[in-house]
Amino acid sequence: MLLKEFFGKPVDMYKEMSKSRENKGISDDLFWYIIDHDKLHKDYFHPIALDMKKAKADGKIDKEEICNAFMPMVEKGCKEYYTHKKLNGRLGKLFSKDLRKDMCDRLFDHYREDIIKDKYKLGS
Repeated sequence: MLLKEFFGKPVDMYKEMSKSRENKGISDDLFWYIIDHDKLHKDYFHPIALDMKKAKADGKIDKEEICNAFMPMVEKGCKEYYTHKKLNGRLGKLFSKDLRKDMCDRLFDHYREDIIKDKYKLGS
């Protein structure tokens, strides 16, 4: 009796690993593209940072709410990254909803400590 009779068809483990490694590379590259994009920060980040600063003053920073606020910035960043890198394929398939949500979480984690410590001159 063969093991595949118990477990179904064999899985190409290396194919799955290379796919996840490729997604991780795109995710990291997209993250730094968004971080370094001045226009995205001017249009999207500064209002979010002000909201985070006000929430910090109130003593209640809601991570889910702030991450949802980062989503338009991430979506715009994905579109601009797609055209900048001249990628092929569907935009929604390359940048899945999970990838965009993870990107929002990463941006929140990246900026949270700096905003809490008032490293940005945000006004009031």
